[in-house]
Amino acid sequence: MLNKKTAVLLILIFFAALNLNAQISKSESGYKLSDIRYKVINHDNFDTLKNSYTESGKKSPGVSILLSLLLPGAGHYYAGRTDVGAYFFGAEVGMWLGLFGVNYYGGVLRDDARSYAATHSGLNKNGKDDDFFSNVGSFLNVYDYNNDKLARGEYTKLYDVNTHFWNWDSGDNMATYDAQRKRSERTYNLRTIFATGLILNRLISGISALVLTNKGNSGSGIRMNSQFIMSPGNRIDGLKLNVVKTF
Repeated sequence: MLNKKTAVLLILIFFAALNLNAQISKSESGYKLSDIRYKVINHDNFDTLKNSYTESGKKSPGVSILLSLLLPGAGHYYAGRTDVGAYFFGAEVGMWLGLFGVNYYGGVLRDDARSYAATHSGLNKNGKDDDFFSNVGSFLNVYDYNNDKLARGEYTKLYDVNTHFWNWDSGDNMATYDAQRKRSERTYNLRTIFATGLILNRLISGISALVLTNKGNSGSGIRMNSQFIMSPGNRIDGLKLNVVKTF
């Protein structure tokens, strides 16, 4: 007695034979066997069917880009490529640490330089802008500075000697201060490099996440397609298998 699986298989074979017989009968009325082959085994039909099942599992390239712009590496995590995203996330952390580091160190150098100026020139560093401290490093005292501005006709840039007084005790100390001030400025300027790096890291991460998301959506691995090998006169000579590797 036949079991259920064997019975179902025989029924499917029976209906498949009826369907093929009907199509061959049509070929006698003008259809070619090649047309039947296209309808029955064309692998494009299988690809369409496969895509209809996998469509819901695809990742959105737009989401991967957006996540990468917000946090480099997040788009790769979304696309299932944390192995690549880890590098972008690591670069993000490193550049933020560098940005905070140079900002802190630049502040320390700036404060040390201004304290040095207050000690050796008698200035009051409270409420003064960066231009003032730059001028302090260029002139021995406020009177030399004001005389220079008067000679240039830059009257709006004159300082009130009561509020913006300074008078260096030596030219060497003024030079030491100016060197410290410039060093703090160079340190602060490194912030631009790290800030630019943060922007570039996001852009490159977004592009990488986009490429890997599309790559993942296209599928990967080995796919086999089949077709009949036919000779003139519509005689079937064999079966051809195409092996396709998708990267």
